[in-house]
Amino acid sequence: MAASPSCISLVVLVALATVASAQLSPTFYSASCPGALAAIKSGVTAAVSSDPRMGASLLRLHFHDCFVQGCDASVLLSGNEQNAGPNAGPNAGPNAGPTRQ
Repeated sequence: MAASPSCISLVVLVALATVASAQLSPTFYSASCPGALAAIKSGVTAAVSSDPRMGASLLRLHFHDCFVQGCDASVLLSGNEQNAGPNAGPNAGPNAGPTRQ
């Protein structure tokens, strides 16, 4: 049974609406943590000022954490957290290991 053009159009419209509403937002933390963006910016600016290679290092770190094998945010974990519970043993994710300095 062939689908009518209006049904196909409706499915495409719903799919596009879903994708459009799932975008990242720079104001995501504006209500729950209003100072987050300023704190992150000042911290990164200070780190890059003290070591010019830090910008490239952060970009590489987050690329490999998020895009290579999926975001698991393990760069945010300390060494104790990476080796605890579900992050240890055979179920360990790709970034389980020593704390990044």
